[in-house]
Amino acid sequence: MKSFSLFAPYSEGVQLVGSWSDEPVAMGKDDKGYWHAEVDLPDGRHCYKFRLKSLSPFMSGQTVDITDPMARMIDENNDDASVVILQGGKDITTAPDFAWQHDDKPLPQDNELSIYELHVGEFSFHDGRQGSFSDLIARLDYLRDLGINAVEIMPVAAFPMGRSWGYNVRHPFAVETAYGTPEDFKRLVDECHARSMRLIMDIVLNHTEVENPLNKIDFYYWFRDPREGEQSFGPKFDYEGVDDKLGIRPAFQFGLEVARYWVQEYHIDGCRLDATAVLGNFEFVRAVRETAKAHAGGKPFYIVAEHIPEDPSIAGPEAPTDGAWHQKFEFVAVETLCESEGWSAGKMLEVLNPRNDGYVSPGRVVNYIESHDEFTLMGRLGEAGILGDKAARKNKLGATLLFTAVGNPMIYQGQEFGGHRPRDTEIRPLQWELLKADYGLHLKEHYAFLAKLRQSSPALKGEEFENIYLEEKEKVIAYRRGYGEAQVLVVANLEDQDKTLTLPFPDGAWHELTFDYDIDSKDGKLSDTFPASSAKIYVHR
Repeated sequence: MKSFSLFAPYSEGVQLVGSWSDEPVAMGKDDKGYWHAEVDLPDGRHCYKFRLKSLSPFMSGQTVDITDPMARMIDENNDDASVVILQGGKDITTAPDFAWQHDDKPLPQDNELSIYELHVGEFSFHDGRQGSFSDLIARLDYLRDLGINAVEIMPVAAFPMGRSWGYNVRHPFAVETAYGTPEDFKRLVDECHARSMRLIMDIVLNHTEVENPLNKIDFYYWFRDPREGEQSFGPKFDYEGVDDKLGIRPAFQFGLEVARYWVQEYHIDGCRLDATAVLGNFEFVRAVRETAKAHAGGKPFYIVAEHIPEDPSIAGPEAPTDGAWHQKFEFVAVETLCESEGWSAGKMLEVLNPRNDGYVSPGRVVNYIESHDEFTLMGRLGEAGILGDKAARKNKLGATLLFTAVGNPMIYQGQEFGGHRPRDTEIRPLQWELLKADYGLHLKEHYAFLAKLRQSSPALKGEEFENIYLEEKEKVIAYRRGYGEAQVLVVANLEDQDKTLTLPFPDGAWHELTFDYDIDSKDGKLSDTFPASSAKIYVHR
């Protein structure tokens, strides 16, 4: 017998409608608000929905057939019917017996990440179509060789039409079928672990898509009206709503179940929480963090918030999340690299240490220059009239600042070879052809050098940061990163002019990594040449 259930405490009657019969099955209700039915089904794939009278005011009591709000698979070609697959009388919809091969593989800690944000369909796009989980697996070695140890995927919970950035989630428990099956997604996670790479999933809990089943069952039981001046991306969950009769907080509980499910079922290693400022409930965000970590099987689990405008109180040991996107870094870095009016070396030096912006755990903050929400760096440089070799120099300089700042660096797909595609919601391939030119290849090699340096350097994974030098007129900054006896010193010439300088510097015998040569400093000074728009990295030899 296969059991079906639906939580709809104030519906007056619910029927189960299935592909196995033309006749609906009446469901019975328990005292906790759940409707239940059991059906004797043969092995195979079955589709089903629930039939009930809507309590949402905009549906005026219409009788509707709705997808299971907790469906783990959707048939998009059958009006989004819920899917269950039986074999030997057992529910195998999500491949529960998947043989995890690499769960015991050591993974980087939360302050050791070099993150690569990607869209599954775009990153693995080929032969004129968007890619799948299996296609992405085929490109994981590229990311490993780039020095990436954390893959952050844009949302993969089921959305309509099969081509989307994924932030219009309709079915939060179901894997998007355009990318593959639950088993395919598990294989992707497992293959990331095989390469000691963590998989961070972008999860949308602030809102849902308008055709979400809960929207049709009882809107005001689950959702709230937008607040004045608030951005609206779809129905917003009411995480403050309470059902006094049942003594529960329905949306709050539902959101936590979404988080628990993806962590426990798919063994993911972190979540990026979308739009937590719009979500506006620190208590709920904290509960998501606690729930996720409790079901992560003892391995590191990273919760990072996209909280814009920034509020550093969202992140820290006692805060709702572990880390947060450091938007100010992106703003100042782009302003500096594009030589925008009023740009300042001092501001760039300051933003390299997130503690200056109020973060109590700066090592777990995420710094970035590009993400899915920003235009590409190369596009912005072009708009500023910075092209050709100068643009390449600026990109490399930005990468060095990014990977030597305090916090976890994140790059967006294609950034490492100077991608400059239009930034819109059309699904299109990356510009892999740029790697066939010296321009793109040398950029990628520089990113790989920096990512591998970060992985091997305790100093770059710690939180120590010391300003060594700031010359606003010359647009030169210098800073020290340290952890115990490990030290990394960086001198950045932010201006596009070659310079020969003598600046304060610890005495010692040094090796410069970017241009690969030895140099000594004495009497507290270092004399060296600094090419236009470049940064040099010094370590003890």
